Amino acid sequence: MALDMFTLAIAAFLFVVAALVVLFIVFRLLKNIMKFFIALLANSIVGLVFVFILSLVGVKVPLTLPYLISIALFGLGGLGTILILMFTGMLKP
Repeated sequence: MALDMFTLAIAAFLFVVAALVVLFIVFRLLKNIMKFFIALLANSIVGLVFVFILSLVGVKVPLTLPYLISIALFGLGGLGTILILMFTGMLKP
């Protein structure tokens, strides 16, 4: 069964439109994912810088894996929570 040129042109046009829609959706998803990871990286760096600054001031935050994961994921919020728990005695250093 042979297709005429008009049918082939419509099929090619629909294929290009569908491909552009898929590329647009993928680009938007990747853009949001990259924005999330950049914010997570900035949060981690700020949290770890403040751990260093606190060690210079004299406040010793234990650098064990659970503490570092908390600070790396939540940044200043994680560090603040650890400090509050340490100062209230709920968390042993």
